[in-house]
Amino acid sequence: MEKIKTPKGIYRFSLKILYLGRKRIDKKISKQNLSDFNAIATRNNLKFGLLYGTLLGAIREQDFIAHDEDIDLFVLFEQQDLFLSMLFELRENGFEVVRYDRRGLVSIMRNNEYIDIYFFRPFREGIRTCCGECVFEKYLLDTIYMDFLSEKVLVPKDYEEFLIFQYGKDWKIPVYFTDFNVSKLYQLLFFLKEKIKYKLPDFIFYPYVRKLEQKLIDDFYQKLEKFEAQR
Repeated sequence: MEKIKTPKGIYRFSLKILYLGRKRIDKKISKQNLSDFNAIATRNNLKFGLLYGTLLGAIREQDFIAHDEDIDLFVLFEQQDLFLSMLFELRENGFEVVRYDRRGLVSIMRNNEYIDIYFFRPFREGIRTCCGECVFEKYLLDTIYMDFLSEKVLVPKDYEEFLIFQYGKDWKIPVYFTDFNVSKLYQLLFFLKEKIKYKLPDFIFYPYVRKLEQKLIDDFYQKLEKFEAQR
């Protein structure tokens, strides 16, 4: 069993390995998961917004993307402790933590469908980061409510600009990232790598992931350079 230190005590959970190509999203279950999560978040004054593939689907298709795998949400780092204090209430409603990255990513699952929650912390002026993923702060702070699958949810006010930056000018054209045909060997190796990473002490873990984060940060700035050149 893994554990998370929360303001309400130690939360213990069983790690589940989530890899690209695991399974296609079940839209019906995911819609109910989002609805119930939204209700719990509202009761606790937790603000969250749609991001990445979920935002893309909400804007482009007014639905989850059929070839997506999960729900992607963002929360400001300042509310991370508030979210952690909600874990026991989420458990009472059937949600279980299945992944916890000490840098600020939590995945919760119910009925075999999961939600990724990214906690973005200040990184550089105007930029926030979570596990090396960088996002302009304005997209997380300057938000509006929109109707999505009968729910009121936050999205970046300049969502189209975000989607162009993130996915390019052709963001309206669907792109398939996986065929969901992942070998058993890949699954096993991924599982072992993640299990080992969980057990690493901080003084080894953070130098190890810093190298991985740097590649993501470099990719962000390359994307920014290309984006500004095209404007």
